[in-house]
Formats: sequence, structure tokens, C-alpha cells
Amino acid sequence: MSQPGPVEQRTDAGRAAVAEALQASFRLLLWGMLLVALAYAASGVFIVREHERAYVLVFGRISGYGADRIKTPGLHWTWPKPIAEIVRVPAERIQSMEVDTHWFEQLPLRQWETRPRAGGPTLRPLRDGYVLTGDANIIHVRWGVRYTVRDPETYLFRIADAERILHKELDRATALVAQQWAVDTVLRADVEGFRGEVDRRVRERLHAQGLGVDLHRLDILAMTPPLQVAAAFESVIEAEQDRSRAISAARAYAVRVTNDAQGQAARIEAEANAARQRIMSVAEADADLFTSLLAAYQLQPVMMTQTLWQDRIRRALPRVDRQLWVYEREDGKREVRIPVGF
Repeated sequence: MSQPGPVEQRTDAGRAAVAEALQASFRLLLWGMLLVALAYAASGVFIVREHERAYVLVFGRISGYGADRIKTPGLHWTWPKPIAEIVRVPAERIQSMEVDTHWFEQLPLRQWETRPRAGGPTLRPLRDGYVLTGDANIIHVRWGVRYTVRDPETYLFRIADAERILHKELDRATALVAQQWAVDTVLRADVEGFRGEVDRRVRERLHAQGLGVDLHRLDILAMTPPLQVAAAFESVIEAEQDRSRAISAARAYAVRVTNDAQGQAARIEAEANAARQRIMSVAEADADLFTSLLAAYQLQPVMMTQTLWQDRIRRALPRVDRQLWVYEREDGKREVRIPVGF
């Protein structure tokens, strides 16, 4: 056999080099595909954070059975997208939202303004939210809602937009309660009562509809009459405050006068009791004296008459500025004489 020529040797060497290059490329491609597969599989690792729950949807359906349907906080793995999808929901954590359905369209504040201003001289029903009270007045109110997700599966998959339903139920409760209350009661006299009644109605509706959420707290963020008549409302409030101050002052004066009168009455009563006691004591003493003198008089009437008469004269003489002497004559008659020198 003839030996291959130089050209044939070069051809065989080229084929060998190409084959070796193809084998190297295949190995690199194989390792690359393996790394991509590993990276793809690793992308299915996910973490459920504290106060959070997660569901894994495989081709749109919840993966797992029983308690394994919901993923609790920790490290988990599932098929990556597009095979599976992870849906997270905050659970055991208070969520909040603001509801301003019944609030007016608030214009941007100017540099010198500190209070919201109305967008025009009248209320614009298509742009300004409001609610009617029982006495046909209008108020604006903004709510702050805090709630927790109690049943994540119901909240996510069985109810379409549970938060929107909660919003609508709050709007409904606000309108129903406001139409039963007077505007003064809602705005000033019993704000907490109004808030509590709306809160109670919303809780009842959430329980009846089974939204999978628990209402934690319902707060009134702001409440005001229409800005176009706010000055009139403030004037009424100021007048009522003046009236309350006047009533308080009058009541304080009445209490002070009553206390003074009661004190004077007590003093007069005490003085009267003391005087009565003195008079009674004197009367009792006089009665005792009269009783003793009567007994003596009944025994010796003439002597007791003379004795009493002389005792009266002795008591009277020191208190007169002129003295009259009474003498008894021999014929039994008496005569009055004025001493010389008077």
C-alpha cells in the first residue's frame, strides 16, 4: 500500500481537530445546560417572612393538601415560573387603608394656607363626596381602617377583591348611620357614638359575608361640614360655647348664693335655738320661783305680800333718777313724798 501524501495527512489532522473541537463544544454545552437547569431549579427557592403566608399555584391551582396548602414562615421550594406562581398574603399583621368616599375634592394648599379650601362656591356632587344626616344636613368624613387577614385562602381566592368589598361596606354603614343622627350630634355631641355605631355595622356585615378578615379598628380621620358653610357652623358652635359658659357661670353663682343662704339660715336657726333655750330656761326658773312663792304665800299671805313689795322697791330704786317715798299714815292710807334736795 502506498503511504498517504502530505495533503491527505493534513486532511486527517483537520478532521481530528474538528472532531475534538466539536466534542469540547458539546461538553461545554452540556455543562452549560446543566448549570442553567440548576439555576432554574434554584430559582424555585423562596422565603416566607414573618407575619406572612404564601400559596403556590401550579398551573393556576393551589398546590398541596390540608395544612400543606398554605406555606408558613420559613424556607420553601416549588417549581419556578411559568410552571408555578407564588402568591403572598400578609397574615397576623395589621393592615390599614384610608376611605375618602365621602370627602370633598381638596384643592392644593397655598403657601399661606393651613386649612383645606373648597373648590367652588357650591358643592359639586360629581366631584365632592358627602353624606346626609338625619336632619337633612351635609357632612364630609374620612375613615381610617385597620384590619387583619384571618383566612388567607378565602381572602385571596374565594372573594373577589375583599378589600374593595370592605371599602363598600364602610361606605354603606356610614350612609345608613348618618341618616339616623342629627348633624350637631355627629360633629360635636357624640362623635365616638357615631364612630362606634358605624364600626358595629361594618363588623356585622363582614361576619355575615365571610370575607376572611377581622376588623381591628375603625377611626375617623377627619370630619367637617361643607367648607362653604363652615364659618356658619363655627359661629353656631361659638354661640353654644358662650351659652354653656353663661350657664356654667349662672350655676356657679346659684351654688354660691345657695351656700351663703344656707349658712345664714343655719346661723339664724342656731341663734333662734339659743334664744329659745334661754327663754325656756328663764321661764322654767320663773315658774319654779313662782311655785315656791305661791306655797309660801298660801301659808302667810300678808307677810309674803309685804316682803315681795319691799323686794320690788329695792330692785327698782337703783335704776331711777328720782326717788319717791311712800308713807303709811295712821288712818291706813299711804302718801307719796318727795325728799328735799330733789
